[in-house]
Amino acid sequence: MQDYSLKKSLKQRHITMIALGGVIGAGLFVGSGSIIATAGPAAILSYLIGGVMVTLVMFMLGEMASRNPDSGSFSTYANSYLGEWAGFAVGWLYWFKSMITITVEAILLGAILHDFLPWLPVPAGALFMLIALMATNAYSVRAFGEAEYWLSFAKVATIIVFMVLGASILFGLQPRIPAPGFVNLTDHGGFMPNGISPVISGVMVVIFSLGGSEIAAVAAGESENPGKNVVRAIKSVILRVMVFYVGSVSILILCMPWTDKANLKSPYVSLFSMAGFTGAAVAMKIVLFVSFMSVMNSFLFSNSRMLFSLSQRGHAPAMFGRTNAKGVPMNALVLCLAVCVSILGIHFLSGGDLFLMLAKSSGAFVMIVWIFIIVAHFAMRRQTKHEQRDPAEFRAWFYPVSNWVALLALVAVLGSQAFNPESRFQFWFAVSTALAIVGWYYVRRRHPSFGQTSGAKVR
Repeated sequence: MQDYSLKKSLKQRHITMIALGGVIGAGLFVGSGSIIATAGPAAILSYLIGGVMVTLVMFMLGEMASRNPDSGSFSTYANSYLGEWAGFAVGWLYWFKSMITITVEAILLGAILHDFLPWLPVPAGALFMLIALMATNAYSVRAFGEAEYWLSFAKVATIIVFMVLGASILFGLQPRIPAPGFVNLTDHGGFMPNGISPVISGVMVVIFSLGGSEIAAVAAGESENPGKNVVRAIKSVILRVMVFYVGSVSILILCMPWTDKANLKSPYVSLFSMAGFTGAAVAMKIVLFVSFMSVMNSFLFSNSRMLFSLSQRGHAPAMFGRTNAKGVPMNALVLCLAVCVSILGIHFLSGGDLFLMLAKSSGAFVMIVWIFIIVAHFAMRRQTKHEQRDPAEFRAWFYPVSNWVALLALVAVLGSQAFNPESRFQFWFAVSTALAIVGWYYVRRRHPSFGQTSGAKVR
């Protein structure tokens, strides 16, 4: 009988870099400039709040993952501690959200390829990159892990170089740029020149940027020592995210005034150019290309594993719970490719306006998934409070205060979208999608023949 299980081929270094690969992308290299340009120096608060929230949530996920490493991750835990409806809902919600992310990255990659190769149309470049990275995922789990390791390594190296350069500017070691000191924190209207509203809106962008940190828990199920690896990966990712995001954004805020809209359109390129690096624009474009590849690579992996897990639990057709001889869920990957190609076609034929609106809803999807993680952790702690647990076992910090703080903060930020004309559509689209998925679960449950998934759980 064929073994349809996933293979434990990933090492600790792979798991850590996979998680970083899903986090560090355009949200940091490009999105940070837009937050600074609207929130002013107080943009640092957006990153601090977002960083604290992701830290609390990922520690909760880490505790559950250390007890039960699984490719379905938070969907499996919601299934176990909240009920099948929750596992079904959060799994399909994440699958849908990752489809949007993968397609967005493909479009961005196609645009960069077109810049370097004007004869290559953007749609063709996007399709080429989608197929190329799908092939990397399809070859073997180890091939995916190695590719992601080096892609993420390039991004991390770039940020380290940037932070060293920024520090040298702040300490007056760059002869072309006078040391700015701390004047940019208070000049040009003060620390919070436009009030608290842009800061809260910025938190949404930060959370969208940090959406992907949960991939470490998804990948841990295919590592050599999943229980320990997922905890190590989440701990290291949290530290690095706080340093890279909060640290590099702080350098941007200190080195250039928030009123410099032109330079903030591409802040990392601007800072390198100010220091005299003439090829900064081309170099950063290459870094962005690598970043988009890395994020797409990570989400192709997590998307296929989530569908595999849903199938294993009877929430998706049984065919998606099968793997090839190398432990790759090929059917799940092929479906991902087919859906993303369809979305690309719709995007380019329609002019892209509708899809770009949908893409902006990713932050709301991430927050809904994180809310499920928090509530599942609550339920897990209550259901296991009488169990004898090893004192050395990893536990989330400051339970239950951390749960309430993270939950209330996420609900507040998510709810604020409903009152902001610029984000109202994204809010209602995300909430309606989540409710539709829950409704679909109950339709299937009441009418088993309607939307039948073949029922059998593949083992």
